[in-house]
Amino acid sequence: MATHKASYITIDEYEFPKGSKRVATLILAGLMTLSARRKFIEPRSIIHDHLLARSIKATRYSKLVQDVMFYVLFGIHGIETVWFALTKLKRHNVDVFSLLGFKWLATVFAGGSFAIAHWDEVVEKKELNVLKGI
Repeated sequence: MATHKASYITIDEYEFPKGSKRVATLILAGLMTLSARRKFIEPRSIIHDHLLARSIKATRYSKLVQDVMFYVLFGIHGIETVWFALTKLKRHNVDVFSLLGFKWLATVFAGGSFAIAHWDEVVEKKELNVLKGI
């Protein structure tokens, strides 16, 4: 396993994604929520009554689609979160078990690659501030 040297840049603050990354993170969090509960697609739910009930195929495949979405989203985001914790957080001196680490991990779990791209922007901005101070 590769060693991850600590960076001279320490991230000591949390910043929720902005702009399109915020929208993508919130959409993915919403999709994860919808895929996690069967009651969202059962009869007498808004999604079932207004969307799924109009099509027999939609009703037939809705549980399969929900299951696939659940396993794909939670599986990929879980792997991304572990990778993020072991590489990027460690490299920039953020303790995984601190409140700051928890906030970043929760954001990466919900937002996936969009949240990781936001982390990279935060690190780059911090690097520029450090270089300006030299």
